[in-house]
Amino acid sequence: MSVWQLENHRYLVAVNATGAELSSIRDKFSGREWLWQPQPGVWNNSATQLFPVVGALVHDGVRVDGQFLPLPAHGFLRGQTFTCIEQSIKHLVLEARTTPETLGLWPWCWRVQLQLALHEDGLSVAQHVFNDDRQPFWYSIGWHPGFAMPVASKTGWHVMFGDKAVRGPFTTRNRTLVTEGQTQTTTSFPLTETSFRDGAIYFGDCQQQVRVCSPDGKTVMTLEMAEHDWLALWGVPGADLLCIEPLAGTTDAPDFDGNAENKRGIRQLAPGQSQAFRVRLRFAVDACAGD
Repeated sequence: MSVWQLENHRYLVAVNATGAELSSIRDKFSGREWLWQPQPGVWNNSATQLFPVVGALVHDGVRVDGQFLPLPAHGFLRGQTFTCIEQSIKHLVLEARTTPETLGLWPWCWRVQLQLALHEDGLSVAQHVFNDDRQPFWYSIGWHPGFAMPVASKTGWHVMFGDKAVRGPFTTRNRTLVTEGQTQTTTSFPLTETSFRDGAIYFGDCQQQVRVCSPDGKTVMTLEMAEHDWLALWGVPGADLLCIEPLAGTTDAPDFDGNAENKRGIRQLAPGQSQAFRVRLRFAVDACAGD
């Protein structure tokens, strides 16, 4: 399997060809590995890409114009082989596109680029969706990175939202999500041993900065997003794992009728058009494994 690397004076980043999954973000100053390292029985990934759907599908697929399309949860992009179309020591562009296998699941010609750039204080990640078909298509997209943080080992970790309150928290049940009729908002979310007992927690209207704070109130990591409507937090009780997921779409509502145009957060892309979804990660300079 091909692995690409990016490096600057502070960070060393590794990306796998399968799914263009980041497998390492290592801080050379402190020796800290920021990304979760796969562990069977906990979570066996590090940073997966989600396309053309996000989350679980209560009907194991969706219907488009009366045609049922069977799809796995989170779609098929994480299993696709990406190729490199541009690379420098601090910049990388990877691409996957339609294959005969994906046409059997999703009968449109699509292309997704993952663009990565290293900065002095972190990393930029952009997913760019292209419609290479003659017809419009419905889609959702997301990024599902997991970060190695001692959220289970030490109490008091919390997530802070930016300048305005976000919708939520919305709790999942059996990988389904109900938001209709709920009006709660928040500016923070405490990470406790029961936070993810029932699954992921969703927040809406999250086009802003999100900060992960240690028990002493120090900002350890920030994530900024502008195009994603939703953010999900997820972890495994007892594990020092925190997934922070910028999403354009959500897992299904339990009463979802199966029609793609009614799926929460779904978007439509016209032929020849494209859409970028950008995320900016910043890490605290003095953060260390013992936070």
